[in-house]
Amino acid sequence: MSWLTDSYEAPALSLGSYLALLRRRKWWVIALAALGLVASLGYSLTQPKVYSASAQLLLQPENLLVTSNQQPITSTDVLTELQLVTSSPVEAAVRRRLGSVPSVTAGEVGQTNVISVTATAASPARAALIANTYATAFITYQRSVTINNLTAAETQLRRQITSIAAQVKLVPPSSVAQVNALLNEEASLKDQLAQLQLSGTAATTGIQVVTAATAPSAPTSPKPLTDAILGLLLGLLLGIGLAFAVEHLDDTIRVQEEVERLTPGTRVLAVIPMVRSWKSKDQTLVITVTEPNSVAGEAFRSLRTSLRFATLDSHVQTILVTSPGESEGKSSTAANLGVVLATSGERVVVVSGDFRRPRIGKYFNLDERVGLTTVLLGRCSLEEALQPVPGVDGLSIMATGERMSDPTGVLGSQQFAGLLEKLRQMFDLVLVDSPPLLPVTDAAILAQTVDATLLVVAAGQTRGKNLRRATEALSLVHGTLLGVVLNEVSTSTNGYGYGKYYRYGKYEPTGEAATGNGARPVGVGSARLTAPDEPRIR
Repeated sequence: MSWLTDSYEAPALSLGSYLALLRRRKWWVIALAALGLVASLGYSLTQPKVYSASAQLLLQPENLLVTSNQQPITSTDVLTELQLVTSSPVEAAVRRRLGSVPSVTAGEVGQTNVISVTATAASPARAALIANTYATAFITYQRSVTINNLTAAETQLRRQITSIAAQVKLVPPSSVAQVNALLNEEASLKDQLAQLQLSGTAATTGIQVVTAATAPSAPTSPKPLTDAILGLLLGLLLGIGLAFAVEHLDDTIRVQEEVERLTPGTRVLAVIPMVRSWKSKDQTLVITVTEPNSVAGEAFRSLRTSLRFATLDSHVQTILVTSPGESEGKSSTAANLGVVLATSGERVVVVSGDFRRPRIGKYFNLDERVGLTTVLLGRCSLEEALQPVPGVDGLSIMATGERMSDPTGVLGSQQFAGLLEKLRQMFDLVLVDSPPLLPVTDAAILAQTVDATLLVVAAGQTRGKNLRRATEALSLVHGTLLGVVLNEVSTSTNGYGYGKYYRYGKYEPTGEAATGNGARPVGVGSARLTAPDEPRIR
């Protein structure tokens, strides 16, 4: 459902509305999804293969002295070691080994004390070599740091022992207590030195390789299947987003609820489905004659019933059939409505009041040269201008006749009003086809002469603002709007398919209509379409 920018509050969209929206805009979604799939797959297949290999290192507490208490590894220690993996001393060692410094990434494996060193290269063996070289260089660097710490500690102890020995020599022999204290301190330092020398060979760096890097069997990138899936999903998301954006900007009417929302108080009298066999808008087809058993035929009979109940409390005998704009189905609606009304026993005449583009005669293969204007000019009688429709008892056509230079003057004249009054006396119902309301003023003039107006809008074509302007134009001339016919409804425009309304079975005519003769025009014979309790328009 379109979100139209107007003064009325839009109804809340349901899941069905969203699904209907996606069905209407499915080609946007499909196109962008296919584009995303092709683009990602094409990009993936043109990229060089890259292989990744990882070496894993375990961090443990350093053991400098045999008797020292080991401190546990903290998260800060792990983060520090991660930074040291790519430090300058380690990279210098890698350069000496490989001749270059390939980039690697180091990361913590989960919440453990294990560091993963990952390298990428164009070949599996090269990736494994780089990862293992970094791991070895990092361990070597840490071992050198540990040895330097041991050497510094040993040097410090030797200096302290030498200093105490010098102090003992300077103390007088009578100061026995002082001498003993110095000797005890010297003995303690020598004991620490001995322990340090003893643990020197067993000292560890606290880091060891737990898993050496091996040459991978498959590249890590590109991954055509993964890239294709991601491209498809991204395309779907973009397509759905674009579908919603286009729908937001599209204010064309699609469903009955939009008509009722845009024109509060206006009734939708019928929903007419799209006729698939109607190849072109320039083609004239009376579906109620050629295919009376079709869903579209049943829709026009539903319109007939709605009209009768809409006019129960008013004396409506002349009805103007118009639309807001061009090619929205007003002439075909007038022709088909005339057929279903006539076959129900009404005496009906369809008058062509469209001097701009007369078409009513074409729907029934009747002469357009004799009609309304020839009667007004006195060149023929009213009876001569009325052309019975072959095969449809009770239906007559009054074509336009000669083209006039001033259509509005003719339609607003007293002669035309008098002619319309004579037709009232001769027929039960007079249907007047006219030009659209908005481009020209003909329909607005006719709306002042007839009893009521039937407005035809095309689903997926008529814009919401044009519908509002059309109803406002009728209101300005004090025209009576009977209701709206939502025409050309299809699965793509209403989202759930017209058949939802008419799945209770086909109309089965009797008499000549049952022969199924498809020639145009075709008589529907004695088919009786009126329900026993269905009122007539009076």
